[in-house]
Amino acid sequence: MVINDLDTKINSLAAQLDQELINFRRDLHAHPELGFAEHRTTDRIMARLAEAGLRPHRLPTGTGVVCDIVGEGGDDLPLTGLRGDIDALPIPDGKDVAYRSTNPGVCHACGHDVHTTVVLGTGLVLAHLRDLGLLAKPVRLIFQPAEEASPGGAPGTIEAGALDGVDEVYAFHCDPRTEVGRIALRVGPITSASDRVLVRLTGGGGHTSRPHLTTDLVTALAQIAVTAPLALSRRIDPRGGTSLIWGRIRSGTAANAIPDVGELEGTVRSTQIGGWRDAQRILPDLIRQIAAPYGADVEVGVTPGVPPTVNHAAGVRRLTEAATAILGGDAITLTEQSLGGEDFSWMLEKVPGAMARLGVRSPEATEAVDIHQPRFSPDERAIGIGVRVFSRLCTTTTL
Repeated sequence: MVINDLDTKINSLAAQLDQELINFRRDLHAHPELGFAEHRTTDRIMARLAEAGLRPHRLPTGTGVVCDIVGEGGDDLPLTGLRGDIDALPIPDGKDVAYRSTNPGVCHACGHDVHTTVVLGTGLVLAHLRDLGLLAKPVRLIFQPAEEASPGGAPGTIEAGALDGVDEVYAFHCDPRTEVGRIALRVGPITSASDRVLVRLTGGGGHTSRPHLTTDLVTALAQIAVTAPLALSRRIDPRGGTSLIWGRIRSGTAANAIPDVGELEGTVRSTQIGGWRDAQRILPDLIRQIAAPYGADVEVGVTPGVPPTVNHAAGVRRLTEAATAILGGDAITLTEQSLGGEDFSWMLEKVPGAMARLGVRSPEATEAVDIHQPRFSPDERAIGIGVRVFSRLCTTTTL
């Protein structure tokens, strides 16, 4: 079968699945699960793959799935890996839709329900192509748990053997800034390194009328919150693009009482691995130095997150060729590096490939609600777009 006929077949198979996949995504959206607790999600994925005649395997952690699709070339060939993340966020669902989250305080506000459904749908298309003798290179579907956790689920997924025998790996991430029907790509870093920082101060509290007899933790926390980001920027090469941003500060319960404990929590992000490593090394001592004049006991925890996700040139070329063939030349657009973290980065450190931003903004939308927001609502036509591109990618030449 020539490429044009293959593209027609992929489009036809994907079209037959469009409504089923939308329904599948809505079911996941209505039943979101947090990292390493995605039991129902895992069961749904495994059941649908088994129904298609495939043999999925649950990851040792109890959630997550790996499933190989072996074509005419046999299972001795290197595999193409497709990764979909399956967990949700601890964010309430703010949408008024029939498939609104039934799990209070938990929502697929980052589009992982879309990512999962795209990889599942691609697997169903590839299973049909395999049966028709049109799948030469084997493909591994990787449904990874706990992407939103810190540390995330990718390292454990890799340790479980998900990348064994894989010579290229790909993923999509929903992008509300890109219109549905388009794919955004870049060579090199597409996300940034990200760690969580937790500062905990303790000391003797007391009445606000006698601060000299206390450890003034509130002022100390305020000094750290204001001074640490600026001081860090003077200790690290500015070309590393490192930033420290606080997201939570908590201390005290009364206006006239100095508390005896306080916390400050945020993230440190860097566009380059060097800046990321330097921040991990410098930040704890820097924060202790800022707090020292106040006499507080200081605990600083830097929880390692993820390095930047670095797209390989050959992987970007492969995705570009697949998307252009199946969607047309206008479907590809360039994107900038974001400061968001993504644990697919660990996979790209092991195996070449790329992550693409999947356009999910409806042309008629009056506003683009960002990811990690309760009202984030991707255009579901993106599911079929992702399935078509990944299916084309997996049926053509390799890196």
